[in-house]
Amino acid sequence: DFAFSGCSGLTSIVIPDSVTSIGEWAFRYCRKLKTVVIPGSVASIGGYAFYNCSGLTAIVISNGVTSIGERAFYNCSGLTSIVIPNSVTSIGSLAFYGCNNFIVEENGTHYVDNWVVDCDTSVTKVVLRTGTAGIAGSSFQHCKELTSIVIPDSVISIGDDAFYNCSGLTSIIIPDSVTNIGDYAFSNCSSLTSIVIPDSVTSIGDFAFSGCSGLTSIVIPDSVTSIGELAFAFCSGLTSIVIPDSMTSIGYYAFCDCTALTSIVIPDSVTSIDEWAFYDCSGLTDVYYTGTEEEWKAIIIGGFNSNLTYATIHYNYVP
Repeated sequence: DFAFSGCSGLTSIVIPDSVTSIGEWAFRYCRKLKTVVIPGSVASIGGYAFYNCSGLTAIVISNGVTSIGERAFYNCSGLTSIVIPNSVTSIGSLAFYGCNNFIVEENGTHYVDNWVVDCDTSVTKVVLRTGTAGIAGSSFQHCKELTSIVIPDSVISIGDDAFYNCSGLTSIIIPDSVTNIGDYAFSNCSSLTSIVIPDSVTSIGDFAFSGCSGLTSIVIPDSVTSIGELAFAFCSGLTSIVIPDSMTSIGYYAFCDCTALTSIVIPDSVTSIDEWAFYDCSGLTDVYYTGTEEEWKAIIIGGFNSNLTYATIHYNYVP
């Protein structure tokens, strides 16, 4: 621990094959250190090991490393790419905070766990390795410069706040393996213009796409059985949406302030529409309902849904 901490003049180092671990804070504030090759003999890289090594531009981690500690490469602002070998099974929180792009080697099995949480404005592209089981909560929140991410078909869940406030993200493909999208998962992704929700998804969390003002349309697959509160609230660019037959209720504030929404398809499986669900959807003029007029009148519609009242209801609609 702290072995070379503060060696401000250090520009390079050769780590021999006899070394099995790099301790905590080992190279912190070695700001002139430019490149590091970590041999396969090293099994673990301690927390804060290269903390604030702002001159570090490249790092090679040989196959054999199994763990990277928290904040290990924190604020290595000059680091533009890093290849993480398949042997790595754990990456600590904030491990790459303040770094740039990440190229992650495929065929690994690491479960992403807050490894670039609060990555500020520097990360522009992320490639997650094949075998990644899920994207943990807050993993990429506030990555405002993130424009693209590749999610492998091994991922089964996208956690709460995973891409919260990633305002530069323009599109994303969710693989068929994903079953649930967490609360606030894509909230405030204002540049997101399109997204495909696969048939594998069964639940969409609260605020999941709230504030995605760039979205113009979205199709929710029949596999989805629940949509959380405010899931699509403040999607001011959304003009149309189709509710799947699997839905029985539309939650509180689900589409509130979707001011550009002009039409919506509601299946006869829906028995209740909660309060505020379509509040301030001032452009809503047409509702296409797959059931009869009598069935529509039997739906429990909560208060503050006056836009539904004034819209034209088209009964017995066939999608």
